[in-house]
Amino acid sequence: MGRKNSIDKDLAALDELIEEITTDAYGDDEQLWAFRQVIEDDVTLPADGFVIGEPVSVVEIDYGGNTRRGLTAKCRREDGSVHVVAASEVTLPEGSVGARYVAAYRRWLGLDPYLGEAQVPARRKRRHKATDDNLDLSRPVELIALAVKESVVRCRILGSDRILTLRSSGRWDVVPGEIVIVAPHTAGRKHPRPRAPETSSHGHVEP
Repeated sequence: MGRKNSIDKDLAALDELIEEITTDAYGDDEQLWAFRQVIEDDVTLPADGFVIGEPVSVVEIDYGGNTRRGLTAKCRREDGSVHVVAASEVTLPEGSVGARYVAAYRRWLGLDPYLGEAQVPARRKRRHKATDDNLDLSRPVELIALAVKESVVRCRILGSDRILTLRSSGRWDVVPGEIVIVAPHTAGRKHPRPRAPETSSHGHVEP
């Protein structure tokens, strides 16, 4: 009963948000422009997102005047290719302003506001890879070990969904879920990465 009440309250909140966005907008065309405008004003792009379980960078959400097509999202995949998809098929980070607007837009369309990732089996979901911009190499980096295989450990940056892989000439003495503190090594590298041998670990969390 409690869960149903929570869902009902959430849907009511989305209805209020839709009313707020579409105030003074008449007809589908004006209301689509209203959604497009509020997203442009309030959502910082590019942003991490997913399309059918594939990690993408959402570069732009737009409306081209075709009411049948609705809002579109320009997305960049990890290989650099750019694709334009229906904005209703994009999942933005849970709890973000963008995710809330997409949920409201999906409900406005008459769709389940949170359908997105629920249709993708967990084993098919991937995470965004870490880039140099995600790492502050001026100080030790805190990571969570996700998978360990001898000299290779797959980690998630603490407080982020970004993933990176560390390699060592020796064997890793960590287990999945353990927090790893990695001392960066930048000498002689154009795009520095944390170096595996200079590590210590503490704590344990669920990956």
